[in-house]
Amino acid sequence: TGRPFTAPAATGFRHTTSKLAALTGARHHAQDVIVPPAGRAALVAKLAYGPVWKDLEDEHATFYLDNCAAWVAVASVRTDGDGFATLPVNVGLPAGQYEVRVVARGDRSQTTLNLWVLPAGTHVAVTDIDGTMTTGDTELFQQLFDGSYVPVAYPSAVALTKAHAERGHVVVYLTGRPAWLLPITRAWLTRLGFAPGPIHTADSNLDILPLDGSVGAYKAAWLDDVEADGVRIDLAYGNATTDIYAYKTSGLPVTKQWIIGPNAGASGTNAVASSWAARTAQVAAGARVAQPF
Repeated sequence: TGRPFTAPAATGFRHTTSKLAALTGARHHAQDVIVPPAGRAALVAKLAYGPVWKDLEDEHATFYLDNCAAWVAVASVRTDGDGFATLPVNVGLPAGQYEVRVVARGDRSQTTLNLWVLPAGTHVAVTDIDGTMTTGDTELFQQLFDGSYVPVAYPSAVALTKAHAERGHVVVYLTGRPAWLLPITRAWLTRLGFAPGPIHTADSNLDILPLDGSVGAYKAAWLDDVEADGVRIDLAYGNATTDIYAYKTSGLPVTKQWIIGPNAGASGTNAVASSWAARTAQVAAGARVAQPF
């Protein structure tokens, strides 16, 4: 990851409507993907423009992957009526994190996703973001209205993720944020120095409602999917009752959950008051995780 990337020359758009939409500025995003080394995955990018999120329809997009030697063009596809560029792939890569760029060929605008190739048996630590790593859910709303705003992290939040990484865990960021906030979410995690890890956001606006049957169900279903591929969820962090619901529904005991803020200790979870410092010290003093890679 981090290799300099230069998009190919723009080819121009197939449709005049696309050319006009592109004048309003790219708003592309793409979800990270977790897949076993010999697994099959769908790489998906949403390509859209401007404040009204005009979908880039019926236009060419190319997927590029850093294979640890160079950037390689994987394949080109045409976007559908909702602006999605979807590329099914047989992975066939060693365990690791691989950066992927998706380029709208019409104007060479692009977005990024990370392909995490994780063998069966990989141990992960899962965390929510808003109200868990940040000091409150309102931090998200401030960022929505002010793109330059930098959400405030709880004390020792960054150190907690780094402690897990040093102990061998892959840290997974599972959030109820809408998918179109992926780029600024990635930028925030990187800017503050959080441990690298897969990020997953809600694809549907129906999945962001603060209800067990909405964001809780969406998170539980996604956790079930990665567990079906052999990922082992060792423990999890959150702040809301919907986090507890999601983790319990996916089979994680409350004794393996740490909840911060007003719901700390709810339903028998481990209570955390206003800082992750004590928990960070526990993790740092713990045994290293035996990963299958």
